[in-house]
Amino acid sequence: MPLWERYQQCLVTTNPRELVLIIDQFEYVMLAGAEPPSWMRAWGPHVMSQPLRTAVDPQALGAACTLRAAAVMAEAKHLIEARALYQRVVARYPSRTWAYYVDQANEALVRLSDSVPAVVALRSSSVPSR
Repeated sequence: MPLWERYQQCLVTTNPRELVLIIDQFEYVMLAGAEPPSWMRAWGPHVMSQPLRTAVDPQALGAACTLRAAAVMAEAKHLIEARALYQRVVARYPSRTWAYYVDQANEALVRLSDSVPAVVALRSSSVPSR
């Protein structure tokens, strides 16, 4: 998968479904590793799967794309979806390596909390008649 091209698409699209699809693709790539060739498996336990080596970091691209998608959702007033995406960054990138992205998500969550109108529920003190 051309990760950089998918990231570039993430930066320009405003289609929520496409943004979520791109994020899922980044997360899939992060989980995948390179399997050794079958002829090497004959060496037994000394052969292990290798991490995926790419010129771009799929985790960084995925975190950045998720933040972008959340911002698009917030701009479109889809606050529940935006909050879920920001929380996704916090949950899926807990390492200190990704602190920048987590900080960005946490700051955005605070801004979202400030912009959500309060809901007032009125409760009648009288008991309904039967």
